[in-house]
Amino acid sequence: MYGIALDLGTSGFRMQLVDLNTGKTKKTIITMQHPLPGGNVTDHLDFALHVGTEISNKIIIDTVSNMIHKLNVKAHLIEKMVVCGNPIQL
Repeated sequence: MYGIALDLGTSGFRMQLVDLNTGKTKKTIITMQHPLPGGNVTDHLDFALHVGTEISNKIIIDTVSNMIHKLNVKAHLIEKMVVCGNPIQL
C-alpha cells in the first residue's frame, strides 16, 4: 500500500509516493512553477479573484491529477493522502 504526500507550495507543488509498509519514498514529482500565474501568494489570490475561483480550482485539481498520474501506480494501491501548504492556498 502507498500514501501520497502533497505540498502546495508558493512557488510550485511537490508530491511524493511513500511505501506505507517501509516508510520509504518511492517517487517524487515536482512542478517547475506554481500552476496559477504569479510569483507569490498575493498574485495567486489576485488571479483567483479576477478570473474566478472555479477556474483556479480546476487548474489546481488538474495539476494534482496529472502529478498523481505520473506516479504510475494503480489507484486501489493508494491508501492515504496528506496535503500541506499555506492555508490561504488550501
